[in-house]
Amino acid sequence: MFSHLPLPAVRRRRLRSSCVRQLLTCSALALSLPAVAQERAPDATDAADTAGQTTSAVLTGDIVVNGRRDRSALAEERQAPGVVDIITTGDVAINSQTNVTDLARRLPGVSVARDQGRNQSATGEAQFATIRGFDTGFNAYTLDGVRLPQTSGTGRAISLNLFSPFAIGGLVVDKTPGAARDADAIAGIIDLRTPTAFDFSTNFTRGRVLAQGAGLALDRQQEAWGGAMGIDAARRFGAEQQFGLYLAGYYEERANAAESTAVQNDYKTTKVNVGTARANGDALSADGVQWNFYNNKIKRYGASGALDMRTDALDLYARVNYATYLNTNTMNQTGLRNELNNGQTSPNPKQAHNGGTTTAYDAAGVYTPVGVNPASYFRTEDVEQELFSGQLGAKAHWNGFTAALEGAYADGRFDQPSRIEAAFRGIAYGNAMESGTATEAWRVDLSNPVSPRPVLSTGAQAYVASLDRPTQLYVQQGYDYLSEQKKTLRASIGHDGDGVLRRVEVGGLYEDSDRTGRSLAPDNTRYKFKTPLQNGSVTGPTINQYLGYVLKDFLDYYPVRPIKVLSRAQLDSQARLLVPTIAVSPTTINQGLLNGDETRKALYATATLAAGNFELVPGVRYEDNSYRARFWQGQGAEARFVNAGRNYDHVDPSVLAAWRPNERFVVRGAVRSSYARPAFDQLAGPTVISRDAASNAILSITEPNPNLKPVEAWSYDLGVEYYGGTGRYAQVAVYHKDLSNILVPTGTRSVGETVDGIVRIRPANGGSGKATGIEASGRFTIGDLVTSPLLSGVGVGGNVTWQKTEATYQIAANDRRSSRLPQAPNLIYNAELFYAAGPMRANLWYNYTGKVLATVQDTQPDIWVQPLKELNFGLAVAATDHLEIGVSARNLLDSASYWTTVGPSQKYISNDRNGGYLKTGRVFQISLTMTR
Repeated sequence: MFSHLPLPAVRRRRLRSSCVRQLLTCSALALSLPAVAQERAPDATDAADTAGQTTSAVLTGDIVVNGRRDRSALAEERQAPGVVDIITTGDVAINSQTNVTDLARRLPGVSVARDQGRNQSATGEAQFATIRGFDTGFNAYTLDGVRLPQTSGTGRAISLNLFSPFAIGGLVVDKTPGAARDADAIAGIIDLRTPTAFDFSTNFTRGRVLAQGAGLALDRQQEAWGGAMGIDAARRFGAEQQFGLYLAGYYEERANAAESTAVQNDYKTTKVNVGTARANGDALSADGVQWNFYNNKIKRYGASGALDMRTDALDLYARVNYATYLNTNTMNQTGLRNELNNGQTSPNPKQAHNGGTTTAYDAAGVYTPVGVNPASYFRTEDVEQELFSGQLGAKAHWNGFTAALEGAYADGRFDQPSRIEAAFRGIAYGNAMESGTATEAWRVDLSNPVSPRPVLSTGAQAYVASLDRPTQLYVQQGYDYLSEQKKTLRASIGHDGDGVLRRVEVGGLYEDSDRTGRSLAPDNTRYKFKTPLQNGSVTGPTINQYLGYVLKDFLDYYPVRPIKVLSRAQLDSQARLLVPTIAVSPTTINQGLLNGDETRKALYATATLAAGNFELVPGVRYEDNSYRARFWQGQGAEARFVNAGRNYDHVDPSVLAAWRPNERFVVRGAVRSSYARPAFDQLAGPTVISRDAASNAILSITEPNPNLKPVEAWSYDLGVEYYGGTGRYAQVAVYHKDLSNILVPTGTRSVGETVDGIVRIRPANGGSGKATGIEASGRFTIGDLVTSPLLSGVGVGGNVTWQKTEATYQIAANDRRSSRLPQAPNLIYNAELFYAAGPMRANLWYNYTGKVLATVQDTQPDIWVQPLKELNFGLAVAATDHLEIGVSARNLLDSASYWTTVGPSQKYISNDRNGGYLKTGRVFQISLTMTR
């Protein structure tokens, strides 16, 4: 990419492609096995469960005949000592979601989050799932019980858009994990499960194909089509059917478009010298406005396999998963900036303002900027994620004793191999002469909270509408890369008894993670064109001189400055030609390098006590953490590589209790201690310097804090569950959490001080926090109670989580404040109407996630995500016993995919890096599922 840079700084690593090829080859071989030869004779239970069902219905257990959830999942939830929710994910016929994160929202209290900083909200897919809305750093993410390596770039959250429902059998959300499971999970543990042959009541071979169309992209005459195909097979074999083999492979491509609007910069106070914008949250004025259009091309492919042997004395198993997610993302932006240049001067008086001086306010002290500068901007945020994982394990049983041993290896990669940015800026319009004292005062009309609109004179409108101005200001290119290799060894030994002491178990874990990262900010490779604003040897092209397509429509308001979707290939070529001419020093390369190692060791002991229908599971877990890292830190002559590290441990007792008075009711409770490790990039990493795009002046310096303490918590849960038979269940739970050492993981300005106008940012521990909530879910099938042919297949279901959260944040030495916990909505709910009878099944599903605190700021109001809503529909018809046809639609109401504001009200839309108001439109799908 940069021919003069050292190869290690830019080389990308591909994960074990030979393993993937072997997996796909094995999948093909397995599918060629004669199904009849591999069949086992179904037992009586199988016959009862599958009578009258098509093969497709047997294999899609989340919404099947009578609309019931998979009974094995409900049975597991009932028998678990803690609060567990399970959703099976393989039914693509009536679900247009092709990543598992969006499906996770159907579970009680599960919400989703996105990485807006990399434009991922524009894909129309969610990335991160989180329990009860707690920050993703409070969750643990596992695959078949083993922690996953980093594949998202920052934090400890796992980007679940990597995984497809073609290869993941289900998600298990454990909200009260006991001592036998990871303790660094304040919210709980989200586990993805690889299907096994023992999960199905029959041997099968299944093929699934689907086609998708993105409505917004079609409307804007952009690439809009896509599709996916998957094939999987399960076989049970052996004299006693003790062996099981499951293999799956899938491939998906799709395209979509998105559009958003936002203000340009931080808000200004409407009146002069009245304090910060935060102190004047109801009297703010927008500083510029912009409109963004996004194109995405997504590829998702992978394979998974499970080999099992189950006997009375010994269980052996192997799991392997490979997954790749690629997103080619392009953003085209049109904006209007409040500024003057080229020697033009403002008629406004120079006035004192918040410790400085300004000419942005008129003589009456009202914010009245003069001069409008048309601007265009182009950015790519391509993302490549890759994961390989493998597990081998055994569990032996003899005379009441059990012993288990498991080893796992996982390799994850996050890569942004080419981040291209191009800007078009020129002379501002201050008056018709474009010189002297300017007269063009303008403002942004915020009366429509989702559509900020400039108020301009006729002359200014004509000036900014021309795509023949300005010429290109610069082009630049950078990269980001992070990989993690994680090795895990787990072992346990236990004994089952018949008395009050039903089971005792002790076990341990050793986990080692090796991280390598490197990055180069695009600012460091800036090639400057010749313009009136800067020196350069070549005059850049205008927007009109680029190949591309000028949009004909946009949201509910077409910008006064048109939006042109530029040729990606043309800009790629420009970056390849011009960026390598900019010398990048070894010191700059060093600033983005990181090597680190993190280990976690754990020991635990649990017991299961039982008396009648009452079960008590006390336990204690000890975890020891250590990390070592080498990275570049500092600025100027003092900058150098440093070594940092720290050890910390934690003891976490827990008690889980369950009372099952009969087959229908379960009352359960839990008290447990837990903690959340600071994200690795908060503990160690390069110094990050943010600069102004035009002047190159330093705006902020961000550094890690190797002395961060983990967040600590005590959690209390109490719930009652009712199981009324096929199609009927209800669950109600209350919970409370007390937290200490709160961090601000989502804050762009967490703890900082300003010196000479430069904000220095360093994460730090703050105060305490708490959360109290109530959660309810249920499902009711009318057909189980009435004999009416019309109502026999109709049912309703849903869940709701309401909570109240509080947190005390330390923003600066003299700034301590209280607010909500980050990312935690007060209200989450799902409502569903479903039908399933004969060959047809359908559902109408509505999801609501309430307002959340996204970013804590210092002098500006905090950033909030407004409530998000989505209505989805699915219909599937079994044409034969072996063929099912499905149609589905996502986001039927064409609701916003993301909407962020400055402050909790909807009055002030945010700037674009925080999201603004974004829509991705509707998605329509048709699918075929074929089985034999």
